Amino acid sequence: MRVVIFGPQGAGKGTQAQRIAQKTGAEHISTGDLVRAEIKSDSELGQKIQEYNDRGDLVPDEIIIEMAKPYLAQTDAWLLDGFPRNEAQAKALDDALGDLGFGLDAAIAMEAPDDALVERLSGRRASESTGRIYHVEHDPPPEDDPGPFTQRNDDTEEAIRHRLEIYHEQTEPLKDYYDERGILVSVDATKSIPEVTEEVLRAVGEDG
Repeated sequence: MRVVIFGPQGAGKGTQAQRIAQKTGAEHISTGDLVRAEIKSDSELGQKIQEYNDRGDLVPDEIIIEMAKPYLAQTDAWLLDGFPRNEAQAKALDDALGDLGFGLDAAIAMEAPDDALVERLSGRRASESTGRIYHVEHDPPPEDDPGPFTQRNDDTEEAIRHRLEIYHEQTEPLKDYYDERGILVSVDATKSIPEVTEEVLRAVGEDG
């Protein structure tokens, strides 16, 4: 099972990738985690990535591919989360996988209306005393958490809608890209977390 998972912020990509990995034994490969680990290791590649971050520039696709390639090659079952984010990256990934001698089995698109994602993300609050994340409506903090509770700067409605615009412009076209290859799986991310997991598992033929 070699799968990419993508969708707008708040759709639950990371949560689902972790759950599916646990249920199937597949590796969850998060490019965000890889970038942070590479920087922390202070490797030559990590230093190069840090230079881009310090300048406020995006890390080039070829560097992300170079970093991820060993992880993609070391197991035949993985879920890639956080890459690709646009068609150019998807093509770069296809080329890299071709070099390794295999291709993708599925591309999972997590879908939810913008308004639902804004409601989900803008309601998040973090407890400064415990570090736990709550939701003002769906998961309010318990009485034994003293707080105070803060909202991240990028969880305001304005910031969320800006990120969603970028997603629709740059990443959403991947649905057409993968649909043309016959490997697109669209999943309703507004369902409960277990329901979404089961839907994804059925779609990739790993439902037991």
